[in-house]
Amino acid sequence: MRLLFKKIYPYLTEKAEVNYLYFSVFLTGLILFSFSYFLLLEQPIVGIHLFFLLYAFGQAFLETWVFIFITYVLKKWAPRWALFLFICISFLLLLLHFTNFTMLRLMDISISYPFKFLFGAGIDHLIVGFQALNMHLGMIAIIFFSLLLIPIGGLLLYWSTNHVVKKRPWNISLKQIALALAATTSLLLCLDCLAQPYINQMIYKKYKKALPFGTTFLGPTPHIVTVDHSVLPLFPENDIAKKLPSLKTSTTPNIYLFVIETLRKDFVNQKTAPILTTFGKENIEISRSFANANGTHLSWFSIFHANIPLHWTTVRDQWNKGSPPLQLLKNLGYKIIAYSAADLRYFGMDQVLFGEKRSLVDEIKEFSFLRNIEPCDRDALCMDAFEENISKEEGKKGNVYLFFLDSTHSEYSFPKDFPLKFTPIAKQIDYLTLTKKEIEPIKNRYRNSIAYVDSLMDRFFTILKKETLYEEAIIAITGDHGEEFFEEGALFHGTHLNSYQTEVPIFFKCPGWAPWTTEATHIDIFPSLLHHITGHSDFSSIFNGISIFTENMNPYRITVMQNGPDIPCEFSVHKRMNKLHARLLPTKNGNEKTQIEIIELNMPEETSDTDPTNLIEKYFANL
Repeated sequence: MRLLFKKIYPYLTEKAEVNYLYFSVFLTGLILFSFSYFLLLEQPIVGIHLFFLLYAFGQAFLETWVFIFITYVLKKWAPRWALFLFICISFLLLLLHFTNFTMLRLMDISISYPFKFLFGAGIDHLIVGFQALNMHLGMIAIIFFSLLLIPIGGLLLYWSTNHVVKKRPWNISLKQIALALAATTSLLLCLDCLAQPYINQMIYKKYKKALPFGTTFLGPTPHIVTVDHSVLPLFPENDIAKKLPSLKTSTTPNIYLFVIETLRKDFVNQKTAPILTTFGKENIEISRSFANANGTHLSWFSIFHANIPLHWTTVRDQWNKGSPPLQLLKNLGYKIIAYSAADLRYFGMDQVLFGEKRSLVDEIKEFSFLRNIEPCDRDALCMDAFEENISKEEGKKGNVYLFFLDSTHSEYSFPKDFPLKFTPIAKQIDYLTLTKKEIEPIKNRYRNSIAYVDSLMDRFFTILKKETLYEEAIIAITGDHGEEFFEEGALFHGTHLNSYQTEVPIFFKCPGWAPWTTEATHIDIFPSLLHHITGHSDFSSIFNGISIFTENMNPYRITVMQNGPDIPCEFSVHKRMNKLHARLLPTKNGNEKTQIEIIELNMPEETSDTDPTNLIEKYFANL
């Protein structure tokens, strides 16, 4: 051992020149990104916030020392091209840190979110994903050119600073680097030990994303509860097919279902959407109405399968017949006609909704491929195609008309000559510089896009009345999810399970029927429509959803967090005033027990028992 140490010791103490200017830039960048994030918080930087800020600074130092170590090794023992390659990678990592900071500032999510969202389902979905974002071409170009040019910029910075460093060199040994790494790591561990008793899962989940490593060495011990059954098990497709009831109806009036992209309920009012507001007052407006997910593909699944989308990937990968509610309507003799401005290929949802090769749809008018025009213009084309169809005799009865409108998706679209109700507006969303102080013009863009969709709904109602079809029409109108404007630290959707991202309007027109409930979610839409048409109300063997026209409503409201192309694992359950926010943990094949990691358990109705396991068994045992 002593001989080995004598051989190694010269390597440990031998000093080499380090480009301290380059790594100072790297360290300064990391510190500024973290400090800016915490500086933008509305709360003062004390207590827990101070802990995470100091921890971020410590990790910035640790990451910088790791890079200095790698550079030292490459300069001493690797070919020159390896060093240059590493410098390119290190500067690209600095860009990723900046992107992570930007994502946190805008959407309160880490950089892993867009990578999983865009790249998790293959190159085809990457293209569809960018199209779905409706980002202007300039912003997309900036992103891709940055990825190409930043590494070259890193090399130029390293080269220029290296010339300065040679005039005033700083030599350091492996021993000194190792001591710096050990000291920084020890300080971070001490911080962990001091703060761990005071940090709960909710706080930890929120602020760890702002750390350069995205986590701490030690974290709060998760509270895991084991449930002796699967949560909302999904029946196999063949079992569902056998259980589809044989329904009958004496008449087949047209059914019209509108799924409007990103339609937040409290923005649909007399000012922004007078037509929809009046429609709700004259017919059925659910006062407490929610999406079952905060992302488009999962919300579409909830609506068209009338099931909570916890198992949507099973349907995507193993089913081939499409939506059971649409199958029931086909069995009743209905034709299904779809008009879409949104891209139905999004995460393969066209197959999930309409079956293999879209076999459930009799006719589909799809305008999402017209990328040279705005979403608002594609929405208008949907209405043009509908007006043409409804004027024909076969279009007046026995049809289910499905509309997927896209104007209200970011970047919030309306025609150039559309009279603006709300000003000032942002000409476009500048994601790199946008702050909370500049949000009102963005909101006005959103309000004007809602006003435009409202004008399309006015046109739709006018068409029905012109064809004398309005009185008998069965209509359902909803948004796929809401939209957040920094109310809880995020912009857009798909990031928080809060009311801003999940509360959507749900309107019905079911002539002669009145609801029993004031609360409903997406999964209740098709059971309600089928109940109204056939009189059959019990779909419990095939749907999680329940008709709004029955007294026996579901006591739970369940919403899941979108998880890109993968199975949703994070969800929230509301039962009256009680809320469970949790994460499903992976289970072994064949194990019917479910492990749930509790993120938040808010139980205002409970005053005596404080044990999470007992509370879940008491309030949420029948999920």
